[in-house]
Amino acid sequence: MVLSTGPIGQTGVGMRISGFTFVRNAVSLDYPVVESIRSILPIVDEFVVALGESGDGTLDLIQSIGSPKIRIVPSTWNPNVKAGGYILAQQTNVALFNCTGEWAIYLQADEAIHEKDHATIIEIMQKYQHDDRIEGLLLRRLSFYGDYRTLINVHPFFADLSCRVVKPHRFVLSRGDAAGFTVHPKYKERGRRIRVVDTGLDFFHYADVRAPKKSEAFRDEKRRFWQMTASGTSPTDAAEANVNPYYQQTLRQFVTGYDGGHPQSMHNRIRAFSEWLDHDSPYWRRTPTRSERKTIWRTKLIRVFGYGAATGRSSRKIIERYQERPFPR
Repeated sequence: MVLSTGPIGQTGVGMRISGFTFVRNAVSLDYPVVESIRSILPIVDEFVVALGESGDGTLDLIQSIGSPKIRIVPSTWNPNVKAGGYILAQQTNVALFNCTGEWAIYLQADEAIHEKDHATIIEIMQKYQHDDRIEGLLLRRLSFYGDYRTLINVHPFFADLSCRVVKPHRFVLSRGDAAGFTVHPKYKERGRRIRVVDTGLDFFHYADVRAPKKSEAFRDEKRRFWQMTASGTSPTDAAEANVNPYYQQTLRQFVTGYDGGHPQSMHNRIRAFSEWLDHDSPYWRRTPTRSERKTIWRTKLIRVFGYGAATGRSSRKIIERYQERPFPR
């Protein structure tokens, strides 16, 4: 059964564009899914939502957007898939397979695209619409931590390029924990790298921006499908002081300040946010674990030699760069 809010709109740009995502329990886990959808709703003809079983009003939340472009596909999360986050790729594919556009923009429920980039994205889509060499478009991920003015600044989130636009129905499949896409001709098990254009544009990733209580609920949910253990420590003095737990969940040197803009759809949410981090707080964790020391050195390699030199083979093959971006140092 497919639930729709009405007829599908038209963007009038000479091609059909889909948007797609997956989500469940968006209310209880504090996903900015409404803001995410609205961030690209003006440039898509349809927005497909694979909606997992939710008992917290998530369906009503999505329908409150009130757009005839939104199409909801009810979906079931297999409780037996508990490792590696693979259920996320499976749910991504549920939404992707329901897209009818020549291009499809993928946003996870805590991601958004800035409206200033809409025209450029459409321009790039038009340029490569009939170019069979190109199957997807890359954007750089800006991953926020704790609040909306703090960025994660280490690998794998530092300068990470992610495929967030694909040509549906070209044997494109989400892979791993929905971090990227590969191409599987005739849906064979062994696929190949997706051929992409680096757009030179960014997208905004808000997975680690929640009030502390909501953040813990989110982490508990995440552990269910990654078989994770809790990370970080909480020293007694910090706990007794009732300080923000984000200080202890990562190293201070793993984050940096951000003073740029955010998508318009996020502005009300940002204005209502009150749990701002103090970058000079003494409660930040500053002693790295052994694995964190490796992360530090890996990030240094990326800064010196570029992203590919330190990460090896990736799931995509960059065919062209639409516009260059300065590599962050």
